[in-house]
Amino acid sequence: MVRMKISDIDYSLTDEEKAELEAAESKPIVYDADSPKMTGKMLKQSHAFDAVPIRVLRETIKKAKSYDKDYIGLLSRLIELAVSDKDLLKKCL
Repeated sequence: MVRMKISDIDYSLTDEEKAELEAAESKPIVYDADSPKMTGKMLKQSHAFDAVPIRVLRETIKKAKSYDKDYIGLLSRLIELAVSDKDLLKKCL
């Protein structure tokens, strides 16, 4: 679930779009099997990572974007695999 306020919205929206968002804001949250209410344990699991700023060459980002729209996720998965591979890790140290 994403929570935001009308004040967080880009002002280039039309009046009709803003009205739709204001109407949606007043609706109650509905939980179901696809989007259950998160327990404390679930919240801890969803925050089981740290955001770390790293430098990445533009060319590397360009290549990653060509493989996957979620290029940040792709880069994250690559780093996880590389750190888990002892031989590859030794090459990078």
